[in-house]
Amino acid sequence: MVSISSEDHGKVIVLKIEGDFYIESIEFAEKIWNEHMARRPKVMAINCKGIKYIDSSAIGILVKFLNNAMKQKTELIFFDLSDNIISVFQTAKLGNFFRIMTRTQFEMEYLES
Repeated sequence: MVSISSEDHGKVIVLKIEGDFYIESIEFAEKIWNEHMARRPKVMAINCKGIKYIDSSAIGILVKFLNNAMKQKTELIFFDLSDNIISVFQTAKLGNFFRIMTRTQFEMEYLES
């Protein structure tokens, strides 16, 4: 089961995904994503620290989120990836497409004035 919470920082929205992110979570994740993207943020960031497991369907929805963000000229950033998720992203070569940062990098660049 996955849980998704959000933090609003003005033009920066952070979605925190926790738990097992798999096919049964896709519809819920898309609903949350669409609600926040309707506000046209400058930056949409996904905190991946709490993701315990991710399957190919969930990776597919993240790619869909990237395409949607690009169409809306919203920057999509993934940060604070666990070692397990880094391994999955590397295997799928997602680093070639996704902007991936550490928590510190993200906070320094986007959250500090």
